[in-house]
Amino acid sequence: MDIQKIVIEGIANIENVELNLQKFNALVALNNYGKSNLIAAIDFGINFIKESPSDKLDSMAFGPFIPINKQIANKPFKFELTFRVQFLKETHTVIYGFSFDWIRDDKAKGQRIREEYLKIKSNKADSKYKAYLNRNLKEAFYLSSQTGRCDKKLKIDKKELAINKLKNFDDLFYLDIVLKINELRTSQINTLQDPDSLFRRINPKIIKTDYSFEMPDESNAGFFIYSLKMKKPLLYELLKDSFKSLLPNIEEVEAIEIDVKSQVKFKGSNDKLPLNFPEKFYDIGIKDKNNNQKVSITSISSGSQKIFFVLAMTIAAEVNRIPLITFEELENSIHPGLLQKLLIIIDGLTDFTKIILTSHSPYLIQYLDFDRIKIGVPNNKGLAQFKELKKSKFKAILNIAEDAGISIGDVIFDKMLEAASGESDLISEFCNG
Repeated sequence: MDIQKIVIEGIANIENVELNLQKFNALVALNNYGKSNLIAAIDFGINFIKESPSDKLDSMAFGPFIPINKQIANKPFKFELTFRVQFLKETHTVIYGFSFDWIRDDKAKGQRIREEYLKIKSNKADSKYKAYLNRNLKEAFYLSSQTGRCDKKLKIDKKELAINKLKNFDDLFYLDIVLKINELRTSQINTLQDPDSLFRRINPKIIKTDYSFEMPDESNAGFFIYSLKMKKPLLYELLKDSFKSLLPNIEEVEAIEIDVKSQVKFKGSNDKLPLNFPEKFYDIGIKDKNNNQKVSITSISSGSQKIFFVLAMTIAAEVNRIPLITFEELENSIHPGLLQKLLIIIDGLTDFTKIILTSHSPYLIQYLDFDRIKIGVPNNKGLAQFKELKKSKFKAILNIAEDAGISIGDVIFDKMLEAASGESDLISEFCNG
């Protein structure tokens, strides 16, 4: 699945945001302008698809995301994905979306699916979208055969998604697309604010009989890296080489498995470890050229730990064929001189997986092509608005930076600050929409 676009409406302080995704994307805005809300909203929309009906009811009553801004207080939540996929031996573009009403004081009007749709078209010239699923407040219809129309009625409850029901229709000719939507995963890396915790956590679930490449979290990142070492040595070497290229002082990097069961004995007749005690731990040994021995990765700087974790998670997303991974405020704890090199490397580590970064730093802007950046445009309504820079304005931005003797990132952030204080609306003129 190659995600092309995500549309989100009516959640937190987000009225309407369209993200046209390239392989590498950045959401750049001042603090408190909705970057984190937008990343959380993407995760929320995808998880909503996979939830049970009862969990869907809970999500439609989730207080932190219900819009309270008076501009959008009555706006339903909308989530839409556009993606490309192989279907009937051809590349097709698929649009799937749904919307629901948040819980209201009048419960008869809240917590219900408002609409749902699935449209598919071939990528051949002059092809048009055809409806495969069409639902409103009263009824739902689906396409049951390749030559028919989207008119087969589907019995559905107000708290259910039709796409969930269709996955049980084994003879559906577009079942593969339905399953892809139901199984869609993204990875939201939101632990980067505390790099020192990344490799210190112990996960009691890591009592393994074999190695695994499942997308890890911070508590079992070491296990994933050791699994690479044992089963995918080329990727393991790529990870190590990428890390050492960013930090030339690092001479050696080695994933380590510590077998506690073979090393620890308890006094008494029963030498078995407690069932809830992990039998194996995983660490990363690091040798700096100025040191005479390896140390645990937890002994090196927070920024260095973070770089290694980011590289490992990027590879994990690609290995697991996860179509989208997000990183919040990647520049935290990382020297600006390393940031550009890190961006280049993680861009090169992925082919299938697309990346979204959030940032409130001008450094990130100056290291990326303009067409990869979505700008958080300040407004006086308290709403999160993210817009792309107009291609026609690229030269003007470069000229302003050159005349002022500052970076492109500083120019854009200066204009954001001016817009936030009401001094200028030039940042809106730079952006589409």
